[in-house]
Amino acid sequence: MEPIYIFTFAGSFAMGAALCARQVSHDVLTENKAAIEAGTAQDDVEKVPVSVPALYLAAGNVAAIALIVTLVYGWQTLAWWIPLVFLVVSFPAIHQVLLRKILKPKMGSLIYAGLSIIGLIPMIQGWLA
Repeated sequence: MEPIYIFTFAGSFAMGAALCARQVSHDVLTENKAAIEAGTAQDDVEKVPVSVPALYLAAGNVAAIALIVTLVYGWQTLAWWIPLVFLVVSFPAIHQVLLRKILKPKMGSLIYAGLSIIGLIPMIQGWLA
């Protein structure tokens, strides 16, 4: 398989999973802020912080590592400017235009992280061959 296809597949899903995990974290922190503000209005309400589930944090971290590995692969097999342009323009555009509309952030962070790991398999096979 062509390196550009492997790079695009793995990188777009890795960026999508990382951005979805960021959105999940942002949503939880927004809920936490709203709970704190509601607690200040009523003094007898006990403040219970809302924490981000570890599964989504792990999926985001795995996706970030997969994105870094994908970029290293891109810099080794493609011209230097292709991974740079994909990182800044193409991967976020694919996420905003396509991936964000397919799945919600919670499910997207898990599924896209899995797909990015699947995309790493032919990449690693190419490195070892």
